[in-house]
Amino acid sequence: MNRFIDSTPEPGTMAVGGETPRKEAPAMPQPRIAFVGFGEAARCFASHLAAQTGATMVAFCQGKTNAPPYSEAFRAMAAGCGVVLVDRLEDLSDADVIFSAVVVAVAAETGEAISRIVRPGCLVVDINAATPQTKRRVAAAVEARGGLFADANLMGSVDLYGAAVTLYTSGSGAERFAEIFKPLGFRIEVAGPEAGTAAAVKMLRSVVTKGMEALLVEALTAATLAGVRDETMRGLCTSMDATPFSKFLDMCVRSDVLHAERRAVEMDGVAAGLRELGFDPLMATATAARLKVSAQLGLRDEFARRSSYSADEVLDRYAHAVAGGSVEIGETVDRTTRFTPPAETARTDRAPPRSRA
Repeated sequence: MNRFIDSTPEPGTMAVGGETPRKEAPAMPQPRIAFVGFGEAARCFASHLAAQTGATMVAFCQGKTNAPPYSEAFRAMAAGCGVVLVDRLEDLSDADVIFSAVVVAVAAETGEAISRIVRPGCLVVDINAATPQTKRRVAAAVEARGGLFADANLMGSVDLYGAAVTLYTSGSGAERFAEIFKPLGFRIEVAGPEAGTAAAVKMLRSVVTKGMEALLVEALTAATLAGVRDETMRGLCTSMDATPFSKFLDMCVRSDVLHAERRAVEMDGVAAGLRELGFDPLMATATAARLKVSAQLGLRDEFARRSSYSADEVLDRYAHAVAGGSVEIGETVDRTTRFTPPAETARTDRAPPRSRA
């Protein structure tokens, strides 16, 4: 039964057609929402919330560009997002939900400052791209004052997705955050009750996404210098478009343990070739160094003898070796799920061929 529907007839009413008339329960009160920091993400979320609820929100900024006394242009921009700017952080003390949306460099001190004004039951939603340790530190400060903390991480750009960007969330207030904001059109995925869990996933995702950006920019700039940009684009896109990323990831991990040493030598050669073009091969040099680290773990022969193995087995052995054997093999990471390749690759779970990939 929908808990928002009261099926008990009011006194003096009669059932019609043998059915008890239902009465809509009063709408849940709209929470008072505030923002600390009012940059791109906060403006996007505020505009969306204003359109959904019509409620006025408040915001406090203390950044390099916008700080009290605010410019008229900044006040007008905030007003267009349904937000009234206030001059003190303390002016947000009656908020039910406070979004922390500041630059990473001040995320910890801002979170702790917010913790000093929260009321018991207030929900603090930290959308900063801070480290897991920073998120846990802020969560502890908020919870010590009786507040709830949601470690919310943008898994994409608001430029691209707007308010529909996925917010990967953990912490004591994660479920509460989803309860309030999912009905308002937010896309929230709850990762668990521990602050820092979602931030760790965001951080490691950034290693890949930002790393790929840097690799692509380096390769395509060098391709432009070499006069082969279009050909390089076709070569990259044709193969990458044809392969699901999960399959590509599985192949990379399982083949790395066998071929890292050879590929490191090849990347040293690539770096030398880029220098011949007058180009500084930062990413190519780093790639060679990363491959050499894999090779130096000395696991090639162990896996070459196996008739089959999974990406998880490789990663567990890598983590075990990096940790100096201080953790048990297969128990290197506290996780609820393990990497599972798609069905079409799961049945090919054997040692990758030793061809020159």
